[in-house]
Amino acid sequence: MSIFLQALVNGILIGGFYSLMGMGQNVIFGVMKIINFCHGEMLMVGMYLTFVFSQLGIDPYAALPLVALCTFGIGALVQHFLITPSLGTHSFTNLLFLTVGLGLLYQNVALVIFSSLNRTIVTPYSGITIHLGPVSILLPKLVSLCALIVITVGLFVFLKHSTMGKMIRAVSQNSVGAEVVGIPVKKIYIFTYGLGCALAGIAGDLLTLFYVINPTVGGQFSFKALIVVVVGGFGSIQGACIAGICLGLMETMSSLIIGPTYRDLTVFVAFIIILVVRQIILLRRR
Repeated sequence: MSIFLQALVNGILIGGFYSLMGMGQNVIFGVMKIINFCHGEMLMVGMYLTFVFSQLGIDPYAALPLVALCTFGIGALVQHFLITPSLGTHSFTNLLFLTVGLGLLYQNVALVIFSSLNRTIVTPYSGITIHLGPVSILLPKLVSLCALIVITVGLFVFLKHSTMGKMIRAVSQNSVGAEVVGIPVKKIYIFTYGLGCALAGIAGDLLTLFYVINPTVGGQFSFKALIVVVVGGFGSIQGACIAGICLGLMETMSSLIIGPTYRDLTVFVAFIIILVVRQIILLRRR
């Protein structure tokens, strides 16, 4: 039973990161109707920014606002100078190649600056273990889990009740109508893409205390975020949150029952089954 509970907690933790990545991806898709294929690489950028700040003596958790601000700025600049001109072409292929190319650019810049060596961040509290009944969890993981919950709740409150959040939802529903009533759609695009990148950067910051940092680390999270978006529903923040938790639980439980070797295989098979079943249901409804 204790092993099961331990796997459950670990699944919720990694699922929280998948949820945050998926929500960032869905924020961008919901407004601009594009899939950001370099989303995982922005997580990698957040991890390296955290590493740089740690070398300057700034604790990873204290660096969280700085990382969020930096990744938001990078996303806003990319949106304004690269993605906005491509949106005018109404070509999915152009945006696909652009975001994939940006991901390769981020990877190679990190490779040139930091080399391919795995980096880690060690703090005085990295090895502290908290015992919650039969479950043991490292303090950084517990703090990261709490931070993920706070950020997720904050994102829901922001989108639901703030003026900017209401404008984002208006643009996602009808960009032409939003522009007619005076909402600055282009500025919303910039803010939204920056917000999605900031969420990925925050996830990267929170990962650094118990995950290795290298230029290719974002690839697996990018693909998992795409699975979360597809399963949870394009543009659905709530769906991404639930799908991310379910994905994390599926990974840890399959590792426990079948073995870690088949963890990714289980996820991919389940993903294919969900797509097939969903398509069958949609065809029957017609």
